[in-house]
Amino acid sequence: MGSLLPDELWLDIFDQAVEDTDLFDYTLPTAFSEASWFKTLYGEWSLRTAQEGVNNAQRRSYATKKVRYEFFYRFLFFSNPRNIQRVCAHMDRDKNLGWRTRRLHVTRYFAGGGTTMETTQNSLVSIIRHCPNLQTFIVNWPLSNTLQAIGDAICTFCPRTLRVLHINIPTTSLAKLIHMLQCLPKLATAHIEFDGTPPEQINLGAAADLALTLPALQHLSLRGPFQDFLEEAIGWEIPLLQTLCLDFVNHRDDFPDLLEFLRMHGAQLTFLDLNIIPTLDVPTILDLCPMLTTFTFNPDWRIPAWEHNSFVGPSAARRPHANITTIGLHHLLYAFGVGYAATYDKVDPFATQMIRRRNDVNFAALNRRNFPRLERVRVLNTTLLSDLEANNGPSQHCYERWERWSRQCQKEGIRLEDCTGEPLGTLPMDSETEDDTDDETEESVEGEVQQAQTQPHLSSLRELLMECRRMNAQREADVTPPALRMIYAGTSRAS
Repeated sequence: MGSLLPDELWLDIFDQAVEDTDLFDYTLPTAFSEASWFKTLYGEWSLRTAQEGVNNAQRRSYATKKVRYEFFYRFLFFSNPRNIQRVCAHMDRDKNLGWRTRRLHVTRYFAGGGTTMETTQNSLVSIIRHCPNLQTFIVNWPLSNTLQAIGDAICTFCPRTLRVLHINIPTTSLAKLIHMLQCLPKLATAHIEFDGTPPEQINLGAAADLALTLPALQHLSLRGPFQDFLEEAIGWEIPLLQTLCLDFVNHRDDFPDLLEFLRMHGAQLTFLDLNIIPTLDVPTILDLCPMLTTFTFNPDWRIPAWEHNSFVGPSAARRPHANITTIGLHHLLYAFGVGYAATYDKVDPFATQMIRRRNDVNFAALNRRNFPRLERVRVLNTTLLSDLEANNGPSQHCYERWERWSRQCQKEGIRLEDCTGEPLGTLPMDSETEDDTDDETEESVEGEVQQAQTQPHLSSLRELLMECRRMNAQREADVTPPALRMIYAGTSRAS
């Protein structure tokens, strides 16, 4: 059958077979990216985060790409530092390989295998040098001493193509980050994680006088002690900013002036995610962000205005928020008497009851009177959902709260969900088929063929796709160049 098809059609079939279109989207997972249940090697249920799901999708994609030289280098995914050196060596020999690369992702790994940070850095810088069309750059391990070299490489070889940046840097490297952002005018999405204790007085040098203009930035995500960055960004020009995600982790002190930032940049926001322990002024925040459609907050906060039925800030004359359709709830670990909170309840029951009281007050405010367009409320905490699964639901003395919240949402016509997107209370059953497919298997291909047989409306191109996948395994030894076999073998061992 293959001899009857032109090369162009085969390339189109392979393009669909690799199923990696989502990997080139100019966004990153957010708090609303759905987690999924899977069975561990020990037979226990666990939750896979959205980012872990993306990593698995990248590994699966290689199972198809390994037989097509044209697609293999379209994105590079590393979970083993030795493979960075291997790919670097191939790119050094063939200068054209990097022209195809649009995504470069290095996930966290355990050091070892005879590699050093300096060697890994040099290899990664060399790979960037060969990728002038790079659009997405993600590194999930801290860039401490390597930030200067990697930042210089990105700003030198792909400054006008890079759209997505995800990095982890020390808090003391803020000046280098600012200079780096100045050189990336096409950047649409930035996720920046900060490590370490911020200095009492940070010296930005020449970066302190830079009033950055980020004309294309739409999605900004910050994690860790980001207070110095946010304070600097108050005076920047970010005209297209729509999504702001702030995760202060476990930090409680020295929170930046978020309200001032929102006064400058909140008017056009449609997505605001606040995963923060210190209590914030929610009514004023909602007042400053009138275009929000998605809002998340910490229902453990004590919000005095909501306790007295004062909904939004004074300039809005206590009007309901007109545009929010989705609300996400972080934390809530004490609400249902499971996990660590169940133990703490015995140690300090008064503090636990105070937090639960705040949970009830804040949840009661999530109604159609305050949010006329509200469609769903999602409990975002994966730890809470895992604790509920381990306990087979809420504790007996917290079950009434569970039912009360459910009744409220049913009465209001609002969907109450967990972090998987399922209705809150939908726990996995052993009879369910868990989605734990890290590799392409013969069973999955046969299942797709059976589906095609029961759905005659599927196009002939879909049938060719199945044939293409079956041929992958048969033709690998004959088609795959030896160099690519070495790379793929290293990638498979790493994953």
